[in-house]
Amino acid sequence: MRWIITTDHHGGCMGLGEDANGAPARGTSDQGEALPMEFRLYDASGAILFESRCGDIDADWWHGFEPLNYLCQPFRCRRLSYRRAGTDEPWRWLQP
Repeated sequence: MRWIITTDHHGGCMGLGEDANGAPARGTSDQGEALPMEFRLYDASGAILFESRCGDIDADWWHGFEPLNYLCQPFRCRRLSYRRAGTDEPWRWLQP
């Protein structure tokens, strides 16, 4: 699933992500705006590390774990919340 970091609260990861085939790739904020979902990655204390855009997690929740898996070790991301982009829906926690 395609995902791109659009806001970096940690530093050094702006544009980091994966292409539609799951290969590591960098993108731009403009490319992120075309993706239907937004998500946030948090550390164990609940601080937001990254804000991002991705493909439809509701349609493909299994691949919604990809950003969390990718950034878990290097940045200690522990939780992911998401919602449809451009809405005021409450943030939902990604759960299997």
